[in-house]
Amino acid sequence: MNMEWLTKTLISHRGLHDGFHVPENSLLAFEEAIKKGYSIELDVRITKDNQVVVFHDKNLNRLSNINKKIRHMTFDELKEARLYGTEEKIPLLKDVLTLIDCRVPLLIDIKDYGEVGIFEEQIYNVLKDYKGKFAICSFNPSVVSWFRKNQPNVKRGFIFGDLEKVEIKFHNLIFLYRYLTLKPDFISLDYNLLSNFIINICKSFKVPLVTWTIKTKDNALEVIDKVDNIIFEGFEPKDLALEKDRF
Repeated sequence: MNMEWLTKTLISHRGLHDGFHVPENSLLAFEEAIKKGYSIELDVRITKDNQVVVFHDKNLNRLSNINKKIRHMTFDELKEARLYGTEEKIPLLKDVLTLIDCRVPLLIDIKDYGEVGIFEEQIYNVLKDYKGKFAICSFNPSVVSWFRKNQPNVKRGFIFGDLEKVEIKFHNLIFLYRYLTLKPDFISLDYNLLSNFIINICKSFKVPLVTWTIKTKDNALEVIDKVDNIIFEGFEPKDLALEKDRF
């Protein structure tokens, strides 16, 4: 599976959500993205009983007003939660795959900051028979390394951002070190760290560069001809065109 699909359609951040009416990372947000033909970025976490669920935060405070961590709850317990007071629930990854049904590409952001292995195996078990276009990505270098070593057939990306102060100062060098160490299939880069240095590195190594999170049309227009794709939210970039021939 090559990565050409990654540059073909704009990527909706946690689906095409709309505040409290269409919650992020919900089946409804994913269906809205599919209707508009956007690719989908989503986040996965693991429950106490090793179920792979689609949810961004460590705990349920922000979306469900419940002061509990995903990692400390079983999926049966999570079923009771509702997203922003709607009827939308926290979905299993396997149910999201059933909904998407190969209609649009999928980027799966793995939220694992502990010892890697069990979570990654569970994710692979869910994905291994899926016929649609997808890739995994993570901020955690150990997650990317695990897939490179154990499941090299799965396309993997390294997410670069959320840096500590000292790392921000040297972010270009740190980026280069991470790339050379991990050899990811693509890079997902914080919009605020987008620089000519990183752009040129990606072009030199012919690795696709995606930037996040683009929240206005002006920001999209600023970067669309510099990168291979954008991850957007908060607006609909209907008339933006992706370059198809950078490589």
